[in-house]
Amino acid sequence: MPPKPMTNKEEILSAAISLVREQGMENVNARSIASKLNCSTKPLFRIYENMDSLKQDVITQLNLYYNMFMEARMSDENRLLTQGIAYIEFARQEKNIFNTLFMDKNCAGKSIEEILDADWNQRSIMNAKERTGLSLEKARSLFRDVWLYSHGIATQIVSDDINLPPKEVVQLIKNAFKRFSIEMGE
Repeated sequence: MPPKPMTNKEEILSAAISLVREQGMENVNARSIASKLNCSTKPLFRIYENMDSLKQDVITQLNLYYNMFMEARMSDENRLLTQGIAYIEFARQEKNIFNTLFMDKNCAGKSIEEILDADWNQRSIMNAKERTGLSLEKARSLFRDVWLYSHGIATQIVSDDINLPPKEVVQLIKNAFKRFSIEMGE
């Protein structure tokens, strides 16, 4: 009977996610994962056909983590506002994961329409419509503007181009939401 493998899929994913968090996805490779697990690369390739399939599982797990992070911080009192604030906070707390999910061309080629039509964003768009009294089309435009504004701040924080305290971020997003809402209502 062959010996039982010492490393399983969950341990491999955990090590890979840890590497993403510490060093970024560009440093996730068979050797770095094996080193983190204190084993050879052979167990990785017994479980995964190749690094692309492993990285795809890592992205799936990172997206699940991101979704849980966001849901825990979003409120139906003003979902779009809290979504923007949470998005920036995620960028601040998880720079390398944010970079992997939102800046490493994983969204390359997506149009604004695809982002606005994504299932994940519908609840925030409908909440914005209800909270502001805007038409669905204008609520979608409000979502687009707040999302792009939030993404701009988040990318500046991730790239260490600006240092904004969390209280200032909250005020910036509140101001943007208010101004964009007024403009959409005119």
